[in-house]
Amino acid sequence: DLEKELKKRVDDQIRQKKSRENKKKKLAKVLEENPALKDSLGGQLKAGRPRLEVKQPLLLQAIINLAMHGSAAHEKRRSEVYRSIATLDELTEQLKKDGFQISRSGVYLRLLPWRSSSLEGKRHVATVPVKLIRAQNDLHSKHIDGPFCTATIRSMESLASLLGPQEACFLSQDDKARVPIGITAANKQSPMIMHVEYRVSLPDHDWVVAEQHKLIPSVYAGIEIQPNGLGKPEAVGYSGPTYIAIRSGKHCSSTAFAHGLDFGRLLSVPEFEKIVKSGPEKSVKPVIFLTVDGGPDENPRYQNVIDVAV
Repeated sequence: DLEKELKKRVDDQIRQKKSRENKKKKLAKVLEENPALKDSLGGQLKAGRPRLEVKQPLLLQAIINLAMHGSAAHEKRRSEVYRSIATLDELTEQLKKDGFQISRSGVYLRLLPWRSSSLEGKRHVATVPVKLIRAQNDLHSKHIDGPFCTATIRSMESLASLLGPQEACFLSQDDKARVPIGITAANKQSPMIMHVEYRVSLPDHDWVVAEQHKLIPSVYAGIEIQPNGLGKPEAVGYSGPTYIAIRSGKHCSSTAFAHGLDFGRLLSVPEFEKIVKSGPEKSVKPVIFLTVDGGPDENPRYQNVIDVAV
């Protein structure tokens, strides 16, 4: 009798479990065919508390927008993480002002963790490319001409948006830090293809030789201009193609003439055709805006730069 009763209970358990699964499948199918019934029923198909993004789908995008406002890129440009000047408390307070219902810990779990392999880092499931940083001593001193330069760039953006994308081309050019090339012994160095006019002789040791041989990367960023901007600086955005010209610091220095050659090559790059050319004949746009730093090879107040530009 006990064995029959036990078998009956086991069979009832299996039958009830199968019945619950069938009901869930039927309910999911009905809700898929009629999405309006989901709000009226007020239930959920999965067990556990639903994520905040279900009822607040714009939460992650709002965190990115708040972090990007007044933020800067990584100091060594090695990642796509934004360095925000806002604290976690300020970010949480602003999200609540914008109508989002979220706690301070909930905001923290949606940011990138310090170490993703740790137990704490594994709790960060749905994250945005924003990370909290500690206080660092990489603050640059303010220059007296900083506000003047900012106002000049804003005026250029207003003029570019007024001319429109068919008449104006907006580029940003800068030389990045030189990349050293260490030519090590043959048993330590992986194959590298380089065109040089002389033969490299390696001594019988393992440390680096030719440590002064470096590569100079020159980055050209094409900036898209939105149509119908009518003098608004916001019409000149931050997105667009990127062209990187790499030259050997031992054989060619970074000069205005070298940048002129780079610009000539850039005109033939297919990704930059929309930025630098217009019209049915695909001719170069009549107005070119180029933002640079104060280096002697880029600054327009130097005569050599003016000669190459002309």
